[in-house]
Amino acid sequence: MQRRGWLVGIALSAVIILSVITFSGGVRAALYKSYVFNYWGEPVPTPDPYLPVHTVSGTDLGVGEFKNAQYLFTAPDNTLYIVDTGNNRIIRTTSDFTVIGILQEFEQDGKTEKFNNPQSIFITSDGRLFVADTNNERIVAFDSDGNFAYIIGYPKTDSPDALPEHFRFRPKRIAVDPVNRLYVTVEGVYDGILVMNLEGEFRGFMGAPRVNPSVWEYFWYQIASEEQRARMKLFLPTEFSAMSLDEMGFIYTTVASTEVETTHYIRKLNPAGDDVLRRLGFWPPMGDIKEGTSSAIIGYSKLVDIIGRDHGMYSALDQLRGRVFTYDVNGHLLYVFGGVGPGIGLFTSPSSLTELDGRLLVLDSRGGNGITVFEPTAYAEAIHNATRYYSDGKYIEATEYWQQVMAMNPSFELAYTGVADAYLQLRDYKQAMHYFKLGNNREGYSAAFYRYRHGWVNEHFGTIMTSVLVFIFLVYTAKRRAWVPKLRQRYNKTKMAAWFARPEVQQNPVYASLKRTWYALCYARYVIFHPFDGFWDLKYENRGTVAAATIILALTVVSYVFMSQYTGFILNYRRVENINILNEAISIGVPFFLWCAVNWALTTLMDGKGTIKDIYIAAAYSLTPIVLTAVPLTIISNYIAIQEANLFNLAFSIPVIWTFALIFLGTGMVHDYSFGKILFTTAATLVGIGFACFVGLLFFDVLDRMLRFVQEVYREISLRL
Repeated sequence: MQRRGWLVGIALSAVIILSVITFSGGVRAALYKSYVFNYWGEPVPTPDPYLPVHTVSGTDLGVGEFKNAQYLFTAPDNTLYIVDTGNNRIIRTTSDFTVIGILQEFEQDGKTEKFNNPQSIFITSDGRLFVADTNNERIVAFDSDGNFAYIIGYPKTDSPDALPEHFRFRPKRIAVDPVNRLYVTVEGVYDGILVMNLEGEFRGFMGAPRVNPSVWEYFWYQIASEEQRARMKLFLPTEFSAMSLDEMGFIYTTVASTEVETTHYIRKLNPAGDDVLRRLGFWPPMGDIKEGTSSAIIGYSKLVDIIGRDHGMYSALDQLRGRVFTYDVNGHLLYVFGGVGPGIGLFTSPSSLTELDGRLLVLDSRGGNGITVFEPTAYAEAIHNATRYYSDGKYIEATEYWQQVMAMNPSFELAYTGVADAYLQLRDYKQAMHYFKLGNNREGYSAAFYRYRHGWVNEHFGTIMTSVLVFIFLVYTAKRRAWVPKLRQRYNKTKMAAWFARPEVQQNPVYASLKRTWYALCYARYVIFHPFDGFWDLKYENRGTVAAATIILALTVVSYVFMSQYTGFILNYRRVENINILNEAISIGVPFFLWCAVNWALTTLMDGKGTIKDIYIAAAYSLTPIVLTAVPLTIISNYIAIQEANLFNLAFSIPVIWTFALIFLGTGMVHDYSFGKILFTTAATLVGIGFACFVGLLFFDVLDRMLRFVQEVYREISLRL
């Protein structure tokens, strides 16, 4: 036993030593999972873009432990500033984490002043330092030599109404642009970014991230009492959680909100305060696009920091899940890494993010983790190189790197778009269409297809015109009936025609039924063009049959399935490989039969003269316009560009509206109702369908709960026995 204990101890020691060596020695596998979102909003795993190489704590720097450190800033001279908020100090280091100095007090008018809960800093291109001394309600400015210069306190303004009521100047994030405008996010202020000059004179607010209430919320707010309004959430703008000035003078901002869904969690403001952020990706830049994406944590991303990077890229830090999201200039998500928890590359409560010598540094304000240093992998380097060329419009040069990305991650749709753009520039439109389709880029596919179609038409113009002329000639001769009688004579001489003409065949009930069904189907064309006479004949002249109505309904289902499966890529936003034919059939059949059943149930109480058979036949015949147009329109949809999509939608809406109009008129003719009664019956039928769906869902929910209860009882009994 003692020997076994020694062996176990040695094994555990070896594991610990190897873990320490692995952690301290270069890049290694991380505990987090990297991913991007595909076109369908699903998180798709990717290779790790960044890997943690080591962590740096206050003890490692020789300055004592950090305490609630809140901010990292990379200065123009490539030195790092750490705002150690809890210790009221600012630590400056070199890029290899050698401490240069510590700033925690300064002399003002012969008196020693100290910081109180500083939240952030900013260093200008000429080396001037500005400190957001939050609890002292001031901004402290230092010159390029590190000497105290002046204090910027409460904003100076001549208008007493310029600032919000109960305003307190508690600066959180600050930035100074090249023309010495000072931008400040103030704690508890919802009016946007405070703008001042360096003398502290108030210039206004900019870029307030407004929250737009829904129509439903606004309605209830209007009819609510004063007490109810007081308990409701106020429709206030959301406070900025972070601000960063990029090298071009644009201001990146984030909104930290885990309760409100918005597409503007990240903004890019120009000097006028306008949001100029491009949101051309599948999903807007907002961190995780759904609550709880790839995590059990509830809520939307809580973005607490953001930095602008080279060639329009930017990275945002999600404190809720400890992740770093990086986007390109057009808002495409490039990669995600990081996580919350104990372990390599994970955090407790990350608070700030910066880039230093090509590495990304993440500051953890709790847990004693300090600063985690991440180095890019070959995967991230390929993305960066491709993005650099792509943002400069050099699509051909970017192709090599996009192909490297595809080799490492075949599921990265943006890489296919990059390659497609190169083929588009090379005028290889067919290949461009292929890669745009792989990248789910419908706009790009449309542009390539439009050019491909234009070239194909020019190349085959002679053949097309000849075919059109031949078609016109055939139509003209058919109208003149010059050759139709000859075809009839030839058909009458065939053995098949002679067989059908035999008396025993003519008197066969199966043949008679098929013949009646055929004529009933052909009568559908008359019904849709002459609805009043047509629906009258369907009921009183028995021109329609249940068999013909069922065939029309079946053709409608087939047409809908065909349309769902084969609509052109540009117009088909459904995931074709996941289409279930049974579900598609149910989506048509269930509403149809509900309409028939509910309409019959209501009209029997409202002196309706139609039977369930009459209602079924009339409703089915009303579907004829969809049967006649769905397949041709689906075929046409494969040969149009996105600019013609509105015309296609208009063309498709015509048979749909036609169908609903026929159902409306058919209801009136079947039950012999006036126009007003038809309106009331139609509305009541729709309400009845909604009620029937509710009862059905309730029934199945109760049934499901009962079955689960029986299963639990059975499991409990079987375990006890």
